[in-house]
Amino acid sequence: MTKGEIRQIVEVQAQALGPVLHAGAATSLAASLTRNKGLRHDKYPHLMPLTVRAEMREFLESDLVPNGWLVGGDSRKMGQLLLTHADLNMEMQFLKERRRTYPGGVPVAGKNETRRQRWFSDPLDVALPEPPQIETADPVRLLLLWDFLDAQTLDQFTLRIVHTLAPGVYGKAVPCDLIVDVQDGGSIFSHLKFPGSPEDDDFFMVEIANEEDESGS
Repeated sequence: MTKGEIRQIVEVQAQALGPVLHAGAATSLAASLTRNKGLRHDKYPHLMPLTVRAEMREFLESDLVPNGWLVGGDSRKMGQLLLTHADLNMEMQFLKERRRTYPGGVPVAGKNETRRQRWFSDPLDVALPEPPQIETADPVRLLLLWDFLDAQTLDQFTLRIVHTLAPGVYGKAVPCDLIVDVQDGGSIFSHLKFPGSPEDDDFFMVEIANEEDESGS
């Protein structure tokens, strides 16, 4: 299997997961708005991303995620949420975009070495080992990113699946070779560059290195 084939697999999986992910994100966002009612988002910007992540885990654990995907990650590490697929050797990490903070919106990995290794990947046009070596190869690591469609109303969202190539540097766009916009109903739009607008608001200003404690301490 080549990385080119993996690109197609990611797009197929994005279509298959789209309805479930959208239903989960919509449910989680609505529940989070209710839970955080009375606490202004611009004053406590970290609450919504963390609450949405916890609600998304609860939704996905109570619903059957299709196509062999499993809910993973350690919820005690700032609500860490992963979707993993053993047969495809893939994993997706659910995170909040930061389009106002970072060009393109993809969060940098920060200083945590585990996160930096997760963001660092070979390009999708490089061949993977054939079986049985593929079983011990590093998984294809993807980011499942959500963001507010309108940061003023906070009631709608976008979803993207991203394949990063490097940890990124503050102030510069994180290099990616695949970005798939996941639409409601399972349709997708695949491209290599965010069309993000500089007017897009994102009040989540907490440093990414502090967002999720990979050490568990």
